[in-house]
Amino acid sequence: MSKYFGSEVPIKMGREVKSLRDFSDVPKGTHGTVIDYWKADKGKYGVDILWHRFPGDSLKDGFSKDDYDEYLEEV
Repeated sequence: MSKYFGSEVPIKMGREVKSLRDFSDVPKGTHGTVIDYWKADKGKYGVDILWHRFPGDSLKDGFSKDDYDEYLEEV
């Protein structure tokens, strides 16, 4: 079962991140931006990352807290 962010999402919108490994069509080292959050359950939230994969090509992907901690690094 995934762990989610609490009632106060600690990740600020606009925060820059990079991937620590390849996943979901996102190569390791790809940079992205936290663009939104979503409600997972009562008082629990996930965040959306907009990945900047190639010039003119982006991908939006959602992350729980445990996935954020495992797959991403804040830059």
